[in-house]
Amino acid sequence: MAERSESRRARKGRRSLRQFVRNRTGATAVEFAMIAPLFFGFLLAILETGTLFLRTTAIEAGVEEAKRLTMTGQVAGAGNGAAQLATFRAGFCNQVGWIIPCDQVKFDVRAFTTFGVSAMPNPVKNGAFDPGGLQFNPGQPCQIVVIRAYYEAQGLTAMIRNDVASLSNGRILLGGSAAFKNEPFGAC
Repeated sequence: MAERSESRRARKGRRSLRQFVRNRTGATAVEFAMIAPLFFGFLLAILETGTLFLRTTAIEAGVEEAKRLTMTGQVAGAGNGAAQLATFRAGFCNQVGWIIPCDQVKFDVRAFTTFGVSAMPNPVKNGAFDPGGLQFNPGQPCQIVVIRAYYEAQGLTAMIRNDVASLSNGRILLGGSAAFKNEPFGAC
């Protein structure tokens, strides 16, 4: 009798196992649970790339506005260094304030006598952004001026991508630049 009940249990167990293997109820949910992290990771990376593109475009627009103010002498005519920087920053921030916190943007503005000597140092040292060497000199009439603006953006998807994480801390350095010759807003 004990053998019979064990063989019934064994048959019942094998039958239950076969039913379980053939049962497809919930397979879609299990497959989605396996694929969902990749799907949402890629979706987040696409959204972040779009946001980075918008921020870079805004920085370029801000640099263009700051360039106009500098080229026409409005920055140089604003007064001392702090007033010049405030005028420059206000023009820049009018273009980028909708997407970038303007107080986090760093500027490197330098004046040169010719385009040939207008080499600018790299502000990234050992994988970290170093704003210590940045300057602000909007120049005199007819001088060559190079403007660079930098913003460190937080990268959320840096762990799954390596195309934009340019700093060792996982942040992304966005920038914009312009090189131009000041107009003769005074004696050249």
